[in-house]
Amino acid sequence: MKKPNFFLFSALFVLLLFGSFLAEAQQGYYNTMVGIRAGTSLGGSVKRFVTDHSAVELMVFNRWKGWNAALLYERHMDIREFRGMEWYIGGGVHYGIWKEPKAEPPWVYKGTEDYKAYGIDFIVGLEYNFYNTNIYLSLDWKPAYNFVDFTKLWGDEASFTLRYSF
Repeated sequence: MKKPNFFLFSALFVLLLFGSFLAEAQQGYYNTMVGIRAGTSLGGSVKRFVTDHSAVELMVFNRWKGWNAALLYERHMDIREFRGMEWYIGGGVHYGIWKEPKAEPPWVYKGTEDYKAYGIDFIVGLEYNFYNTNIYLSLDWKPAYNFVDFTKLWGDEASFTLRYSF
């Protein structure tokens, strides 16, 4: 699959997911958030609360000229001393694809083959809801372990996410 096709497929998937959440949001459910992630990578996020304190999050982001997608389950807990602040912890899976030799991380051998990586993720973070708004700001750290291609722990993924809930 060419890079533009992968991007188009990812964007279409997020739009379909977003559209299904929007239909439910119009029925009175206000527990879905969409946002932009920026940090060691740049991308988007869709988070859906499945219970009062549990959420499922899909992240699609670009890093080292490749694309990654992560699906995570997160458990949210209040910080009672700070209104609007929560911390969360969770885990999930990821899949990434790089289609050109120059797309590899800068500290590894520059090969000539395309590669794909999948593995498990862990996430821990803080999320703040600006008082009386639908705007959220979060900071998270998301280490990952690849099962194939560059099999090791990647502990440098940290990002801010600005979200809007509906």
